Amino acid sequence: MDYTFELPTRITIGEGCSSQLGANVASAGAKRVMCIFDKGVEAAGIVEPLVASLETAGVEVVRFDGVLPDPPMEVIEQCSRIANDVNPDAFVAVGGGSSIDTAKAVNANSTNPGTLKTHAINLNGLQVLPFDKPLKPLFVLPTTAGTGSEISPSAVVTDNELKLKVSVMSPDLQPTMALIDPALMTGLPPHITASTGLDAFSHAVEGLMGGLAIFTPSPMRDSFALTAIELVLKSLVKAMKDGNDIKARTDMSYAAFMSILGAHGGLSMGHSVGHAIGEVCGIHNHGFLCASIIPYNVELMAEFIPDKLNKLATLLNVDPGGKSVPEIGSAVKQAIQSFYRECGVPSLRELGMSLSDVEEIIRHTVTGTWYMLAPKRPTDEEITGWLHEAYEG
Repeated sequence: MDYTFELPTRITIGEGCSSQLGANVASAGAKRVMCIFDKGVEAAGIVEPLVASLETAGVEVVRFDGVLPDPPMEVIEQCSRIANDVNPDAFVAVGGGSSIDTAKAVNANSTNPGTLKTHAINLNGLQVLPFDKPLKPLFVLPTTAGTGSEISPSAVVTDNELKLKVSVMSPDLQPTMALIDPALMTGLPPHITASTGLDAFSHAVEGLMGGLAIFTPSPMRDSFALTAIELVLKSLVKAMKDGNDIKARTDMSYAAFMSILGAHGGLSMGHSVGHAIGEVCGIHNHGFLCASIIPYNVELMAEFIPDKLNKLATLLNVDPGGKSVPEIGSAVKQAIQSFYRECGVPSLRELGMSLSDVEEIIRHTVTGTWYMLAPKRPTDEEITGWLHEAYEG
């Protein structure tokens, strides 16, 4: 099967590059933009300099500060109504994955009303289709390093009626431009630095063992994933300990979008089970939830990725020499868990999961897209064991 690579998003990365926002938006011909962010980003003082950059360039700014974690459809609809009223020429998203995903969904929903669910891969099978009407330009400025939404073709929103995270996917959702300024991330608290950084780690590790990675292998895709993993292992703890470490923040910024390129191999059980826990238990901590399952996922998939497993082991300072594949898988699992302890990853119990929810979590897991596409699916008993072990931490 052919391997196709395309990245329509223009990426600029570097300290201070966010100051280029106004000039880039103006050069795209936009006279009015809708700037989407959450109240926390605004309170941190990040929004005002960006608005000033836009206004100095002659661009009118309409603000929306109502972004919520795991953006609910109600917020998407509210923001879409405002967008329809003001008719912006472009959108600007400032914040983490929730802000960027909100902007993507609003862009699609305001130009193609009522079509978000028809583009949801977990509702309609793995059909990645363009929208009928073209979307408006989208400029994104991530303030976290992990989700990779700044270059991804997807937006994850929450349908509270279905109690489901809806994964909207289309090539049209990829942002026009990403200005990745590590200086915007220096005020990020250690626990959010860890949670978002481990989302990138999860994307990269899962990308090595997703369905496409197994059935349509690509050394290019694997190199993105392995480099992202190396950067996370090298710099996440540094960024947690010293938020002003621009080199560590820059490394994590690279890891975030490179992990998404690595995840073109498909995601796996980390996101399948992690999403299910979030849906059932109402826990808004995507990075830690997905990461908590990764060690077990690697051990399960070891036999399918022996060469990549050896490379992963080396990155984790595990000597694969003289060990069988299952033994390497077990050692890698333990090394990842040791890294998590260094990052202060909480147990599922501390995150708010209840063992009484395990059966419902499994029901959500086994109907998910990435579970259905997995080269090897864990049994209900295996998932139960994972959840119980991760519950204890």
